[in-house]
Amino acid sequence: MLDHHGIRPRKARVALLALILGLVLLTATSCAGGGSGTRGDEEGNGGGSPSGARLSFLVCGDPHARTDLLRKIIDQARPDEFLVIAGDISTGKGWDEMRAMKDFLDGTGIEYYAIPGDNDMPRGDVSVFRGVFGTDHYSVERGGARLIFLNDAVPGVGCPEEQLAWLREELASPREAEMAIAFAHVPPGAPVEVGKGGFRSRETESGREMLDILERAGVPVIYCGHIHAYMLYSSGPPRVVVSGGAGADPHLSEEAGGFHHFLRVSVEGGEVREEVVRL
Repeated sequence: MLDHHGIRPRKARVALLALILGLVLLTATSCAGGGSGTRGDEEGNGGGSPSGARLSFLVCGDPHARTDLLRKIIDQARPDEFLVIAGDISTGKGWDEMRAMKDFLDGTGIEYYAIPGDNDMPRGDVSVFRGVFGTDHYSVERGGARLIFLNDAVPGVGCPEEQLAWLREELASPREAEMAIAFAHVPPGAPVEVGKGGFRSRETESGREMLDILERAGVPVIYCGHIHAYMLYSSGPPRVVVSGGAGADPHLSEEAGGFHHFLRVSVEGGEVREEVVRL
């Protein structure tokens, strides 16, 4: 039996129910999709989704007052790349040598960031470095990444307690940058020691504490100098990458990484990679 529209009543009811059910499901799916997208963004911002950071820069350490190799490094910088010098800019001869290095760097026109090494503060006196280059620890945001610069080369101390406290607060404070990258002179937990008396206990302890803070904050890598070579001895996190080849005599054989070089670091899609460029 057909109704006046030519559709069997039972089939009409089934079709109507199916249509209503479809509309209900469509509405529910749309609402759930919006809510899910919001939650997904929050989870990603908490760590786990790729970072939006994108930048490229150069890293070198231990020029030891040599400007010839620094010039070769800077000449290879690409547009928008900056330079990070991971300590031992000077050989420890004082104000005039330090000032000459800053005048050279300023004259190249490249944007750069510097931290002190043990040579830059003989007997633990960081006043000359601060007088020429400014503060010995700080952070900046570049290309969606937070760059953290530390002074862990104080003789007999390593990274001072007040600076470790600053590092904890810095990494705990909210920032737009989702990724942080660290820089220091002395590589924490290094498998070799190049100083005259070996690492002192407080230097070792502060290095471990610094690594713990960086690891808890999810920092993927720390770039260091001090050892005059290229070396990657910790897969981390954070990875510890040594680049001390910008001028000083190598500490290791060429086969073990003892050659003059710099690093080109690329940050994109939540990944931090470095290329070793020989000089």
